[in-house]
Amino acid sequence: MLGFSAPSRGTGRCVALIMLSSLCFALLNVVVKHLCGSWGTGQVAFMRGLFSTVMVAAIMLATHQGLSRHDIPTLTLRGVLGGCGMLLIFYALSGMPMGDVSILTQLSSFFVIIFAALFLHERLRASILPKLAIIVAGACVILQPWNFSSFNIYACFALGNAIFSAAAMTTISTLAHSGRHNSYEIVLYFLVCATIAGAIAMGGDFTMPTPTQFLLCLLMGALTVLAQVTMTLGYAAASPVVASFCQYSGVFFNVLLGFAFFGERLGADSLLGGILIVGGSMLLTRDRHRKAGGS
Repeated sequence: MLGFSAPSRGTGRCVALIMLSSLCFALLNVVVKHLCGSWGTGQVAFMRGLFSTVMVAAIMLATHQGLSRHDIPTLTLRGVLGGCGMLLIFYALSGMPMGDVSILTQLSSFFVIIFAALFLHERLRASILPKLAIIVAGACVILQPWNFSSFNIYACFALGNAIFSAAAMTTISTLAHSGRHNSYEIVLYFLVCATIAGAIAMGGDFTMPTPTQFLLCLLMGALTVLAQVTMTLGYAAASPVVASFCQYSGVFFNVLLGFAFFGERLGADSLLGGILIVGGSMLLTRDRHRKAGGS
């Protein structure tokens, strides 16, 4: 039976690691949004992917972790989906408040359910339909598709990121079940593809970094690696449902840092929509993990 018991040392470690991961991702968004003010989005994505790729490759060499010869098409697909998703979220951050972008990316929980039913042949049970309806309602409150001034291209980018992220998660599930790949290998494929996606979007529009921008690129790479590592360790430290719930702290960190660095505020529509999306996603997460735990 999957439930909540008294906090354990493993649970406390999991909470700390996942919240640190969420904070790193939010800080990464701050750097991305800042650089998008002086560079094209394609160059920001390219530089982030390039620096992160070098760092992950160095870690793999230092720890003697090589690349597998298995599931290369699936690994490549995961990388392409993740790379496209990363590029889309960078475009969204260039024109939307960080809090709104973070809330809309939580729609990935909704799309994971849909893709799992379509491609992994998981049964779409009637009990999850009300949770999906809550998430859709929250998305409609924020996106307001009936209001063309609110439903802008940046919202479409954030929505696209949620779709690509969900598709990437579906492939990660397939890779994880095979037991043939370490987490660094999966991340490396993602980062290489993200670098390529950024290079394509950048085209010939490259600006040589100033010393400050170069340091910010190093910071992007370091935050990316730290966020990925702490997230992986967090999921290994305790129950997946605890880790999944803690990841929603990323919305709070994005709202807080968006206000601190850019003076962004959440409107009433975003607040209500965020409560519906995050609340529905948390219910959906709990439901899925209870099913996996056999309760």
